[in-house]
Amino acid sequence: MTTTLNEREQKAGTTTWHAGWLVSYGSSVDQLTGKRPDHHWQSSQTSLSISRSTGSDVRIAQDARYVVIFSGLLTNIEELHAGATQEDAARIALRLVATHGADAFSLLRGPFAVIAWHRQYGTLLVGRDQVGLEPIFYAHAGLRRWILSPSPDLLAFQPGVSSDVDAVALSEWLCGWFPAVEDTTYRAVKRVPPGCSVTLRSDDVAVRRYWDPFPAGEPVDWLHEKDLDSFEPCFAKAVSRSVRNEPAAIFLSGGLDSISVAVTATDIARSSGRQNPLALSLVFPDKASSEEPIQVGVAKQLGLNQVLVPFNNAIGPRGLLGEALAMSAASPQPIWNMWAPAYNPLAQLAAERGSRVILTGRGGDEWLTISPYLLADLFKRGDFASAARLIRARQRSTGITGPRAAGRLVWRTAGRPLASAALDAVAPALWHQRRRRRLLSERPDWVAPDPEIRRAMDDRIDRWIDPARPAGGFYQRESRTALTHPAITHDMEETQEFGRRHGMRVLHPFWDVDVIELLHRVPPRLLMMDGRAKWLLRRNIDTRLPGLGLEKRGKTSAAHVFQGLLDREAPPAWAGLRGPRALDRIGVVRAADIESGHSARKLVDRVGGAGRLYTLLNLEAWVQKRA
Repeated sequence: MTTTLNEREQKAGTTTWHAGWLVSYGSSVDQLTGKRPDHHWQSSQTSLSISRSTGSDVRIAQDARYVVIFSGLLTNIEELHAGATQEDAARIALRLVATHGADAFSLLRGPFAVIAWHRQYGTLLVGRDQVGLEPIFYAHAGLRRWILSPSPDLLAFQPGVSSDVDAVALSEWLCGWFPAVEDTTYRAVKRVPPGCSVTLRSDDVAVRRYWDPFPAGEPVDWLHEKDLDSFEPCFAKAVSRSVRNEPAAIFLSGGLDSISVAVTATDIARSSGRQNPLALSLVFPDKASSEEPIQVGVAKQLGLNQVLVPFNNAIGPRGLLGEALAMSAASPQPIWNMWAPAYNPLAQLAAERGSRVILTGRGGDEWLTISPYLLADLFKRGDFASAARLIRARQRSTGITGPRAAGRLVWRTAGRPLASAALDAVAPALWHQRRRRRLLSERPDWVAPDPEIRRAMDDRIDRWIDPARPAGGFYQRESRTALTHPAITHDMEETQEFGRRHGMRVLHPFWDVDVIELLHRVPPRLLMMDGRAKWLLRRNIDTRLPGLGLEKRGKTSAAHVFQGLLDREAPPAWAGLRGPRALDRIGVVRAADIESGHSARKLVDRVGGAGRLYTLLNLEAWVQKRA
């Protein structure tokens, strides 16, 4: 059965961050919220307390040595302890931490944050899930005192913590350089990086990565073709972990990734006698972006109930950009996904129908699509036949053909990187300085007019200059970037905030740790056995769902829709904000430079592209509510 949004009224969603708890740790614990702590522990060296945990998903376990606070979800809890439920998560984490220390976190799966206080040593060990789904932040709140929370907003406005926004980080976002993963939009609030543990003691902080499937420079233990049969059961386990006997929904597009999740989730539901997942589909109005025939065809062949929401009905009276800016201003961090408001009605419908988890196909592109920078490795070792196959595969996937397009691809992903590697081998110091100057020259004059902010950006630019001769090759470098880039972390946290507002978890089976570790070891030639990317998915879906034309279909892009929306909706949004006045006040931009002398040009052109314009408006909307 298919339902469209036209057949019902939209309902406003809740905007409560229901996990807004605060942990205080140190030599003394002051009240943080004007209320008595929900729980308090004292040792001879340090104290620990937690406030505002009522109504959150926090669970607590303790023994003679440890107090463990757990937030989030253990998707492999039954694998760790038969018969355990989510109420046992803190107890299981306590047992593992007591046995393995920080290495215990590598045994956990799902979105989790664990805080373990050692009574005798007086230290606090904080662990975060491997891909950064469950948010956890910390701030130094004065002499020998730290506070932690899943919300940077809560931390920034606590006694002893500066609420100043980080003008350097915001300037880096505008330039597309991105701040370090541990940095937030608040200067005094830091993030526990994904896959890392943080140890706090007195005024010291030590960060350690406990999980790294792509150690730089280490050889990959590549799988063989006969090993690929392990993918389906591994992926099925990831989907099963995500569903966990809960009523599920799926954001179903027309792409292979979400379709694969839908097929697997349906098979699991039927084999276990549970209700089929609910298909949630957003329908774009133009033919170039619309995937409606495939979305409807997949749901029909799988026998799924489906909700179809036309894009124009989903975006609300303020338009997509206006809704996104309002959503961002009300969030603990800026919302970077401008499309998020369009999915609100889908999530509302899923919640009304009893869904407790929404699955997505995110991660398929990262782990099943071959980076074109593999061309640099192939050309370097003279494997021109494989390079030609990769170029043809890229052309089939993108629909962009012709010798000129192929030449641009080869120069961008092979010629330029190999030339850079050669120059780096001859004169590494000089070449690095040349690359540094070139990157700095791309910063617009109107960004960071404050000299101190600009100097701080200059001092931090080196971390965004990729190694010219990466250990393990260019393909491995790109694989690692897909996991460690700050934008990925923001996206992961953002999906959880989206889910919280609707009372659900949003989970991504392709980002399951075991799936990542397996797919990372699949060599590129096996990822495109049929001459196209994502062969591991195509080999079953083409026969399982015949007649949909998936075998001939390339990747759909909504970039032109994004561009058109910005052209139409940015001017009224700019006027509503009265320009970037808040960012101007803190030294991130010089608003007059954007506005003067360019009145005849579109806003997109003035700031240097649609992506930068959205970032500028997004940051301005967020900062206006705080600075």
